[in-house]
This record gives sequence, C-alpha cells and structure tokens, in this order.
Amino acid sequence: MNNELQLYKKIIVKEENYMRTIFYHLVLVGTFIYGSIFHIWYLIFNRGEKRYRYVCRVAKNWVKNLIWGSGSKVNVIYKNGSEEEVRKIRENNEAVILISNHQSNVDIPALLGYLPLDFSFIAKKEMKKWPAIGRWMRSFDCIFLDRKNARQGMKDMKDAISKIKKGHSYVIFPEGSRSKDGTIGEFKKGSFKLATDTNARILPITIVGTYEVQSRKSLKITPNKNIKIVVDKPVDLKSMSREEKKEVHNIVNKIIKDNYTEEKNL
Repeated sequence: MNNELQLYKKIIVKEENYMRTIFYHLVLVGTFIYGSIFHIWYLIFNRGEKRYRYVCRVAKNWVKNLIWGSGSKVNVIYKNGSEEEVRKIRENNEAVILISNHQSNVDIPALLGYLPLDFSFIAKKEMKKWPAIGRWMRSFDCIFLDRKNARQGMKDMKDAISKIKKGHSYVIFPEGSRSKDGTIGEFKKGSFKLATDTNARILPITIVGTYEVQSRKSLKITPNKNIKIVVDKPVDLKSMSREEKKEVHNIVNKIIKDNYTEEKNL
C-alpha cells in the first residue's frame, strides 16, 4: 500500500512539473511578444536616459510575471545594514557593481523583479545578435563583452566605464557561467576590473533556490520553491589597500559563499 502511495505521489509531482513547465514557457513567450508589440514604438522614438529608465520599468514588470509563472516565490534578505545602503544608492542614483553567483536562467528575473534598483547586465557578445531579445538588451544598455578579441574587449570596457559614470549600475556573474550542480565556483579576477577601474562600490548578491527551479541545460520548471536573494553591505574599494584590491574577487566570493551556506542550511 505504501509503495503504491509513493508511486502515485511521484506521478502527481511529475505531471505538476510537466504542466508548470508548459505554463511557464507560455507566459515567457506570450508576455514577451505582447510587450514587444506594445512597447516597440517607445523604443523607436526615444533614446538615451529616458529610454533606459523606461525599459528598466518594463523589464521589472515582465520578469515578475515569469516568477509568477514559475510557481515560486522570491524573498529578499538584507544583511549588515544593506537595506539602508540600497535605499541611499537608489536615492543618490549611485552606480554600483552587483556581483552575484549564477545558479540558473531564473536568476535574471529574480534579480530584476525584486531588487529595488535599476541595473543592466554584462553579457557575452553572442547575445547581442539574438533575435528580438538582443534588441531589448541593447535598449537596456547591456554591455556585450568580446572575450576573444582583446582590442574590442577594451572598447567594450570603455563603454561600460562611461555608462557607470552616468549612474548606470551593472550585474556581473563572475563565475562565467551557470552552476553545473548548484554549488558556487571560484570568481574570475577579470570580472572585477570594471569595479577596480571605476572605484564603484560592489554590492554582493547571493542567490539561493533558483537551481532547484530550473537547473542548467534544462527546460523543466519545478514549482513551489523558495528563492532567496541575500543582499550584503557594499564593498568600498576606496577604503581598501592595494593588496586588498588585488584579492577583492576572493573577498567577495567568500561573502557570497558564506551567505549561501547559511541560507541553504536554514
């Protein structure tokens, strides 16, 4: 009897996951098409800061629909006085570099939808040519880095620096790719060059739970998960010694790993 009950539960869970996956992707595609048609005229006839802020608002609304479609919830946790710091960042329009671990494709909607800041992303150059999405990312002031062409990479970095000076914040995933097993890897030192070149403060972000919603190279969505975004206090490069700056990638990595371990074990 117990074996039959366990089998029945497995079938129910499998069917629920299957239906949730279909529903999530219908929401993703449907809302993207609707949004593209509805907002395209604004993108065509507006440029610069006005368009950037508009796209930020549209993106936040869109990705909240995706989280709803996934059947999971997002909880933002502030540590070490970071909530007040985030409020000041928003009020002063301060450009910061958000450094985060990368668990899943769901990371981006979770961050965009639930952090109370306007920001864009540092992305690989191939994404610039993606149909439709690439156009939105360009309107969103994403920076597309060419990792294979050093000269072009330097131009991309100069572009990023100029946008940070305008008050635009950026998210960087310094692991370089999504986690294969849900653990946090080492951070690439070069990912912190944008912060060290501009002296912008670093906001350590830890994402917990998105890997369980959608793992790497999988379309399957598993609902009813609790996604946590842990925001720690900003790391101020201006107050660091030269030696500390050289190790900032390890310092931030430890902050994010410690917060991940703490929240994962709760």
